[in-house]
Amino acid sequence: MPHFIFAIVLSCLIVVYSRRKKSLTWDGAAAAFVLGMVTFSSSLSVFTVVLLTFFLTSSKLTKFKAERKRVLEAEYEASSERNYVQVLCNGLAGGIAVILFQALCESQNYTCFNQARWSTVLLWAYIGHYGCCAGDTWASELGILNKELPILVTTLKKVPAGTNGGVSGLGLAASFAGGTVVGLSAAITLFFEQPCHGFAWEIVLLGSFAGVVGSMIDSFLGATVQESLYSEDRKVIVSERVPGENIKVICGSAILDNHQVNFLASFLTSSMCALAALYLYPTA
Repeated sequence: MPHFIFAIVLSCLIVVYSRRKKSLTWDGAAAAFVLGMVTFSSSLSVFTVVLLTFFLTSSKLTKFKAERKRVLEAEYEASSERNYVQVLCNGLAGGIAVILFQALCESQNYTCFNQARWSTVLLWAYIGHYGCCAGDTWASELGILNKELPILVTTLKKVPAGTNGGVSGLGLAASFAGGTVVGLSAAITLFFEQPCHGFAWEIVLLGSFAGVVGSMIDSFLGATVQESLYSEDRKVIVSERVPGENIKVICGSAILDNHQVNFLASFLTSSMCALAALYLYPTA
């Protein structure tokens, strides 16, 4: 019961905060409330800390250098508030990992998170998911501000800022930083919550790995199965064709949209991290 009350209070605070900061739409806030209830009701605090770390940093970065982003990205105003689809794409896999952890592991009362194989696998999947989401978000929000034009990950040719699949030095550094912050927040929480393991440096490395690899997977998908359109008239990346406007395709095919690419990238990264845990802890 105390965990349930804590989950309700903290989920309500997220809704209020996100609406005040205009980081989520009303339906996005509702989806965040449900995700919060699932995550914050866990008895292991690391799930709560990781989600809050991702949510708060992403909300701040979305508004960072807003004026500059408006110049480079036509749909910036529309995209600055995340809706329920974006919330689910950035939280569904993590939410499933928490539910499975609660169902399979919490009743066992392990004194250390790495004492059971599936406990470790699900924790690694969770951190991998949010490490990827943080890395991608940080890279998108900061990489677009890079002074040099990004290069397309598939051709290594320069493309306009904001192009799906475009990577830059600043963007890669940001993806590494985002994943590392997630991994570090998890390791610090586990150190105080379950000190028997010591400081879990492998968790920090896991977050860094997920941030960079997840961001690169997202970039590759963005360059191939997601269409990037450029307005020759406005000199900005646009999300759709406008009648009478000179629009050209920079790269990719219109197979997946941005939300689907984000979900697929985070799912693949989370799966990779889970498989790594299975390999590294075969008998835990």
